[in-house]
Amino acid sequence: MRSLDHERVNPRHRENQTHCYGREVQLKFPLLNPLNVSAISKIPIPKGVAGENFVPSPLSRPLGLHSPPQPGQNSPIDKRSFAQKRQDFADYERALERRKIYLRTFLRPYFQEWKRMDKEYKGKSFVSNERLFKKEKALYFPNMWGQTLSKDGQGPDGGKDTTPALRGKISVIGIQGNNWAEEMVDTFLSPKANPELQVLLEKDAPQLQRVHINVQSDIAGAFLVKLFSYRLRSTIPEDRWDRYFMVKLPRDIRLGLSDDVRDAMGFLNTRVGYVYLLDQDCKIRWAGSGHAWKGEVESLNAGIKKLLEESTVASQEPLLRQQNILSEQDLNPPMAAAIL
Repeated sequence: MRSLDHERVNPRHRENQTHCYGREVQLKFPLLNPLNVSAISKIPIPKGVAGENFVPSPLSRPLGLHSPPQPGQNSPIDKRSFAQKRQDFADYERALERRKIYLRTFLRPYFQEWKRMDKEYKGKSFVSNERLFKKEKALYFPNMWGQTLSKDGQGPDGGKDTTPALRGKISVIGIQGNNWAEEMVDTFLSPKANPELQVLLEKDAPQLQRVHINVQSDIAGAFLVKLFSYRLRSTIPEDRWDRYFMVKLPRDIRLGLSDDVRDAMGFLNTRVGYVYLLDQDCKIRWAGSGHAWKGEVESLNAGIKKLLEESTVASQEPLLRQQNILSEQDLNPPMAAAIL
């Protein structure tokens, strides 16, 4: 048994023992994120402390995943067999991966996202790129899974994937999870803030489409969204019901939209609204966050027009190649015709 004299001789030892568990973890990992940037997208993020002078930075690199999205990815439904679940549970490398994710989740403060919504910038994560990301360097928008507002029925698992609805079309996507985030998205896409976009949507439909993604991080929020879906139908045009996805962020780390995927696409705060412009290959060519700043709406519209031009040129290429082949045949007739 330790004596009181030992504690008098070593007062620092007794002081260290009184630290809470969170403080001990901070001492063990003093610099979890010394640069204050997101792990994958490398976007500067605020610390969320009082008196911080954080200014959102313009996007310096493309957002998204390196692999094309496929239906079924990031689904919250676990389709593994019992044998596969047992094998994954006994796998040591997977156990280390789960431990890492659990530790990162434990160290994340509960009100972290709220603290990052300062009064001046209101949680804006980044400033949108002025010009489109080049097609060769642009990355892919991930597949998501959720129920829609459509009354024609959902998929076999009770929901639908976003990739089939996005592939082959130019998509303007708004992601929001609450009223504040919806107001932020409206500063980019609403008829009042961006009337030019409404003209483009009517003129170039169905080549150009508007997609809604409502993301909920808890069971209560997802239940309320589903309960009042009839109100959403009254505010969303009927032709967009099958493109309004209600996505829930699952609690299981192996299922659904993981933190790494959200980081890669720049979706850093579920309390903030985000806007993405996708080309026909589901590549993110433009992105915006928070409230629209001066020039961001104009850059979005310019990017849409540029993608429409690229799509028109791409659709005319087969016809031009066929015309070139016919013209070459006229200039160079077959030898039999020349002999006759």
